[in-house]
Amino acid sequence: MPELDRLGEFFAVERTVEGDGWRPLADLVEGTYLHTRVVATHLALSSRIPAATPAGVPGHARQAVEPRVAASVASLGLFARLLSPTVGAMLLDVDAPADVHWREQPTGTLPLAAGAWSSPDLEAVLSDGVAPLAARLRAKHSVSEQVLAGNAASAVFGALRMATLARPDLADRALDVGARALAHPYLEGTGEPDLPFRRRSCCLFYRIPGGGTCGDCVLA
Repeated sequence: MPELDRLGEFFAVERTVEGDGWRPLADLVEGTYLHTRVVATHLALSSRIPAATPAGVPGHARQAVEPRVAASVASLGLFARLLSPTVGAMLLDVDAPADVHWREQPTGTLPLAAGAWSSPDLEAVLSDGVAPLAARLRAKHSVSEQVLAGNAASAVFGALRMATLARPDLADRALDVGARALAHPYLEGTGEPDLPFRRRSCCLFYRIPGGGTCGDCVLA
């Protein structure tokens, strides 16, 4: 939808499911791609660590990035990709993608396509997409529920921030959308519906050597 596309790449969704490689959302939630994404994120984060810390230690960079930190960072990107189109549709008061399909891509913005379009249902995206992915990351990589719920809240408010940068006239509506998101049971208690948003947890990025903290981090 052109209106969504203009908000940024995380909001863009193909209008129809055409061509090869598209898979239903259930395959993302239940299949092996989540592990692939976490491994790719781990490698990408490891590549940021200077080889000289400490020098000459084989595999040091990979060891320096804890698996749960890579899983948390991977979730930020996936949650943002799944939530942004619906957040944008709520802001613009247009239809949102339904019957979402995706195409595998190890890193970068995950391609999405819609099998249908309907009224925005943020609750469904959180309950049917985000929460099950979080449950798998929690079970497999020992990422806490507090961290993962905070990551989802950050994804919502990151989408609101990007949308209002593209469309400053949406700022007032963004506060309402943010409040509605935080009323969902999965996001309850993760922060206050303010712009800028400050979450009540940390995504763990600071645990990467030289990582620092994010702008909405409770530690910032």
